[in-house]
Amino acid sequence: MNQELSSSVDLLERRLALMRQLANSLEQVQTAVVRSDLGGIDGHTVRQRALCEALCQLESEAPGRRPCNPITDQNRHLTAWTKLPEEAVSPQVSQRWKTLAQELTQVEAQVGQLNRVYGALLRRAQRTLQIFIRVLASSANTYAPPKCAPAIAPLALQEVSHV
Repeated sequence: MNQELSSSVDLLERRLALMRQLANSLEQVQTAVVRSDLGGIDGHTVRQRALCEALCQLESEAPGRRPCNPITDQNRHLTAWTKLPEEAVSPQVSQRWKTLAQELTQVEAQVGQLNRVYGALLRRAQRTLQIFIRVLASSANTYAPPKCAPAIAPLALQEVSHV
């Protein structure tokens, strides 16, 4: 029982650490979007994907929890991870669990907010890009290179035989 509780606290701490890293990455990628830094956006996207996979892996390690599906289980994590195991626990362990659960709840809310801001920034960047695409498409005929004869006609070269 104590071993299971210790393992559960460890899993909760690991989830909290991964969620903090995800929040940090989401904060940093916003700067990359504003600066139109495609390499930075790609790097953070790869990092975020790896963190999400690690969170799913952690979810599958947790006893009594089914494997995660990030698409359908968006709100299930809060209650599944913050519920104190029903075994008799010492007040210190109970307090530690409550502290971790509160921090996890705050970080998950922060990640949700950062995700919404990031999505809004991407939508705005996409609208700006679509404006430029339409401008270029509509002005293609206006700014086509001129089709005129060269200013100086090339001289006719005569072939000379050196034999």
